[in-house]
Formats: sequence, C-alpha cells, structure tokens
Amino acid sequence: MPELPEVEGFRRRVEPFLVGATILRLHVLDEKRWHPAPGLDDASVQGATITAIGRVGKMLLVSLDRPATLALHLKIAGQLVHIRNDGSRILGGHPYPLAGAVLPDTATRVWISFTNGDTLFINDQRRFCWVRLMHSADVDGFVGGHGYGPDPIDPAFSPQVLGTRLALRRGRPIKVALLDQTCVAGIGNIYADESLYRARIHPRRLAGSLDLHETKRLHEAIVGILAIAVPVGGALMMGNRRSEVVDPVDAGRDFLQAHGCPGEPCVQCLAVGTAPNGAVPLIIREVVGGRGTYFCPECQQLPAAT
Repeated sequence: MPELPEVEGFRRRVEPFLVGATILRLHVLDEKRWHPAPGLDDASVQGATITAIGRVGKMLLVSLDRPATLALHLKIAGQLVHIRNDGSRILGGHPYPLAGAVLPDTATRVWISFTNGDTLFINDQRRFCWVRLMHSADVDGFVGGHGYGPDPIDPAFSPQVLGTRLALRRGRPIKVALLDQTCVAGIGNIYADESLYRARIHPRRLAGSLDLHETKRLHEAIVGILAIAVPVGGALMMGNRRSEVVDPVDAGRDFLQAHGCPGEPCVQCLAVGTAPNGAVPLIIREVVGGRGTYFCPECQQLPAAT
C-alpha cells in the first residue's frame, strides 16, 4: 500500500482542482525525498501551471506548462493530502497522518502551495516516498527504464495479455508474478491477494500452471476488484489489517475479503455452501515470496501436482 487504486483514485479526485492551478512555491522539508534533475530545483516550478496529472503503475506524473515534470511515488507508506482553499480535504494513500491532522507535520516530506490558496502535502512516516523533478524530455526514458507491464485498468488489458505476461514468469508462484511491476503495473500485495482469492487460485501456484480458463478467471478477478476499488479511492487499511469503517464517507472502502482478514470466515465458501462438515473455512496468513499473503485454504486449494 498504496497501490494502483489508491493512487488512481486520488488522481481522479484532485484532477478537476489541480489541473490549471498555479504553483506558488514548492517546499522541501526532507532533502533525501527530493530528487531534482541537474539544472532544476524547487524554484524551477515557481509560477508553473499544472496542465495534466497522469499515472504509470503506482507513480503520479504532474505535467507543467514548462519543460519540467514532477514525478511522485508513495512507496510503502506515503500519503497525499490536497487541502482546498475552503478547508476541504482529499486524501490518498496511507491513512497516517490522520484526516484532521494539522499540516505540514513531522511526516511531511514535500509540500506545494498554490496561488489560489490550495496546498498539496506529500507525507510519509517511514521516509520511503520520493518526489522527482525531471526535464520533460527525459520522462519517457525514465518510465521506459522501469519496464512497466500493462496497466490492468486499460481496456487493452485482456486475458490474452495477462496470459502472455504470466508465461514469461512460468516458474514463479503466481502471487510473486503479480507483484512484479514488469508483469502487470500497479498491483501490489493487497490486490494480488484479493484477485487470487476471487479467482480461487492458490498464491503458491506456479504462474505457468494456469490453464486458459483459470487465466480468464484471474483476469476477471483483477479487473473486477479494481473496478470496485478505484472509484472509492482504494481499500481502508490500518497497518497490515483491514480497518473498520468509522466515517460514513469511507463505507464503500470496506470491500476486502481476504487481505488483512486473518481468522475471518471465507465469504465465498459461505456463499456457495461448500463449507466442509458444516465448519466455516477461515482466511489464513502465510508468507509467499517474502510477503504476508492471505487466502482461503478451502476454495484456493493447491493442486497436488503444483
């Protein structure tokens, strides 16, 4: 976290307000999180107007009306907060600092003030996020150098495309393959777990062991969970566990059924009445590829031959 839905959800919500906004000043509070290209610095964006906000994988690209582009990556625990001049807030990414926090605070790494009174804060308690200022001519090379795979919310992302990407990683566990940003861009630990759960595929299955039907089912699960998550700004998480909804405005974000739900009943087994001997299977947690992984041992069984 934050993953594609958290980043894309924030992008969609702030785009109407930030595109066309003019930067008054960029404030750097943590030099280690700020990476300007040679010949550029924080003063280079002063007076610049935002012309577009794009996304590649989990990274935001902020285009300006001059040959410079801001790139932002929230990494593990980054947060974006847009405070409008009327005091209303739009949050994206990690839940900390909390919604009502006075900003900037000790977690703020970089923040931007705008001539219309709006502000944008990039916060990260764990100090892994980064903000880059690049010459616009270098953006394509920078993005291309990461070798990002297809974007799963792009209409061109099909079962065939997914199958081709997985075939290149046939010897890896499917969970590990999905976390590889060169396989599918933007999926992280949360949505890999949720996709595999909804597709009823064990996370240790080798990527090359999926047949055409299973690949199609996984594709549908990926597209389906992202269609739920993106419009509401992603999942509501607190640390490694699903968070309970407190604010009614977050009600739509309580959609996780596997990730962060250890010990909870499998809703899929309950729905189809497959609970063995009347017992309800519970979501369990194991480590796969070094990452905490959540799944149902009943409806996501590992075939003996895998």
